[in-house]
Amino acid sequence: MSKNCPDHSAIFFSSSFTLIYIMTNKEDYLDLWKIALAQIEVKLDNPTQFKTWFSDTQLIEITNGKATLGVKNHYCADWLRRRHQLIIENTLSYVYGENVLVDYKISEELANLPMPTIATPKSIVQNPSLLDLHNGNANELYSALTKAKLNSKYTLESFVVGESNKMAHAAAVAVAENPGTAYNPYFVYGHTGLGKTHIAHGIGRRVLEKNSKAKIIYIPAEGFMNEMVKAIKSGKNIQFREKYRAEVDVLIIDDIQYISNWGSTQTEFFNTFNVLQAANKQIIIISDRSPDELQDLTPRLRSRFQGGIVVEMAKPDFEHRLAILQKKSIQLNVKLAKDLLEYIARNIIDNIRELEGALQTVVLMKHVAGENKLTVEDVAKQLGKDSATKRKKISPQHVLKIVSKEFSISVVDLKGSRRTSEIALARQICMYILRQELNYKLEEIAQILNRKDHTTVIHGIDKIGSKRLTDESFRTQLTNLTENLNTYPQN
Repeated sequence: MSKNCPDHSAIFFSSSFTLIYIMTNKEDYLDLWKIALAQIEVKLDNPTQFKTWFSDTQLIEITNGKATLGVKNHYCADWLRRRHQLIIENTLSYVYGENVLVDYKISEELANLPMPTIATPKSIVQNPSLLDLHNGNANELYSALTKAKLNSKYTLESFVVGESNKMAHAAAVAVAENPGTAYNPYFVYGHTGLGKTHIAHGIGRRVLEKNSKAKIIYIPAEGFMNEMVKAIKSGKNIQFREKYRAEVDVLIIDDIQYISNWGSTQTEFFNTFNVLQAANKQIIIISDRSPDELQDLTPRLRSRFQGGIVVEMAKPDFEHRLAILQKKSIQLNVKLAKDLLEYIARNIIDNIRELEGALQTVVLMKHVAGENKLTVEDVAKQLGKDSATKRKKISPQHVLKIVSKEFSISVVDLKGSRRTSEIALARQICMYILRQELNYKLEEIAQILNRKDHTTVIHGIDKIGSKRLTDESFRTQLTNLTENLNTYPQN
């Protein structure tokens, strides 16, 4: 067994039997808990639960075989103790090197964390003007961007950073400041519409801002293949190789997943890759999958892709989506009510491109409405997120399935007569979602959950509504559950 020891004061003493982490300050506990959290996330295999219950926790201390975890409130402590105690103790014991028992403490630091707020215009950095250059002038930069086929709107400054992409952004900044030496290659992957091309173009632009004479090429993998085939047919192989090997400082290849289909293109790109890397020229690769998931990719090319840094862009969470909408609204010079922005952020969850498209639609609606107030109901109907449209897409059985998965209980229990505190809470959440999100009638909800009459439903909805207002951890859990109605596929 091995551990990575932080550079400062945490020390590992190893013997044939134990491996002990000596803690000397708060940073050591932070490092240890980060390692444990990474393993817990993998073991749990449930992004929603991990985000809800583990994101705002901290390891306070370990003394005499007892570990104290800081949490935000008693509800969170109770949930972790009842549902995840074993996985927490086993993982922390493994990482620490000794068996520990875990208890919980309400942390004043965590309990007082502020709710996410809308950033003010002063705190948001606008896209730098083409006139704001470190060297050269606007015409030189514009010409260089055009020649490199880079979108002038895509900058590292305009890229909104959140939990889902902060590692990709940090690595991108390092690459832009030290191209060819920091991380080479820079391999970024993720689903469509999450900002991969934006950040790659942002790196290219930053390089050009520092040196407008730098040679940058942005090209999709298919374009690379087409140019190669054309060069072969016309006998211009030498010119082709000079362009991509001798005359480039930064090469950006998009949609690299398609190269798996073309054997000869893989060979040409492999040789190009080697030449550029040996010359300390920066290579940026964009993909919808990680190198491990690229089928029919030659092992030597996969190894090259993994030789620098591989970073993922995941779907943005609610706070991140809200920040994107706020920043985009300022760029569009339009002011939308907070409830409208929050509604869009809660209901458009798949990708950033769709999120920005929804914002453009609402901006147009506001323009058409003129002096008339734009309501959430108007926006919901236009975006197809109103309760009537949702009911066509989401079945009651799907709601029960998602909630039962969250609480690790069966749908039979949700519809049954058992009344343990956990089953009762899950059942009431189903009532709340069916009513508030899908606008089912009270009598219909009672029938769906096999309740005798609608008075039980009213009580359940009121209880969840009150809990949502007073318990931040529960509110987060409920929000994540609602978002997952659209995320998880229906049978």
